[in-house]
Amino acid sequence: MKHIKTATKGSDHNRYSIAGMLVLPLLLAACSSPNTGVDSRNPPTGGTPAEFGFQYAQTIAKNGNCDQALPILICLGEQGPGWELATHSGGVCALEAAKLWTGPLQARPGFFNKASKVSYDKPYYRSKAALNAKGMALLHRSAAAGWPDSQAVLVRTLSGPGHDEADLREAKLWITRYDHNPRRKIYGSNSIDKDIRTQLADITPPPASDPAWKKAVLSKVSSQDPFCKSVLRTGGFRPHRAPVAKESEPVDDDDLPAPETVDRPGRRNR
Repeated sequence: MKHIKTATKGSDHNRYSIAGMLVLPLLLAACSSPNTGVDSRNPPTGGTPAEFGFQYAQTIAKNGNCDQALPILICLGEQGPGWELATHSGGVCALEAAKLWTGPLQARPGFFNKASKVSYDKPYYRSKAALNAKGMALLHRSAAAGWPDSQAVLVRTLSGPGHDEADLREAKLWITRYDHNPRRKIYGSNSIDKDIRTQLADITPPPASDPAWKKAVLSKVSSQDPFCKSVLRTGGFRPHRAPVAKESEPVDDDDLPAPETVDRPGRRNR
């Protein structure tokens, strides 16, 4: 089963979404930081350091800065159960940054207190193909853990231009899991278009023995990355530091935020 795919439908640019973004005022451009797009009068306020980092990453991604949000989202997604949304958001941001590729990713002025400490030394930040592959790997992690929006993105990507029979069979698996996903049913979401459903209607899915049919726990990834430790410990990003509480234990699946299906991430031109 393939896990690396670069093709996406053109219309997906309007649908590939960072779920759970903060909704900022329409006057954003007039009163926000020129780089981050964060309203200095109403910045992310946290909770725990990790929660503040998540809110900040979601906000800057929504305002066209996926390349700067991505290191934060990847660190948070590596914390395991309870961070499915961060993993999904990181996957979508990686695909978007790859789509808008102009060269190796790097920290840009105004986003981090200590830009030199940000983890842009990873191989997947230096190649468009590797960044796209990283995005697909993150989406597979969150989709396998039951995040419905990740399953929907995989369906759209794998059934897009340039697909082959193996891709379509995998897309059939994910659309089946998406349609039977209890979390999706709770909120009544359906972000897969009729034309894709028609395209996949007669496709034979992988056999029941395929491990992708089984829901998996989002595993914790051990990391000694100083930047990730900083994200979890201090939440020290621009434009403001936030008051933070003591980090809590991961929440139960039922306490996770509701999935959403319509947002538009991206990356600002440098």
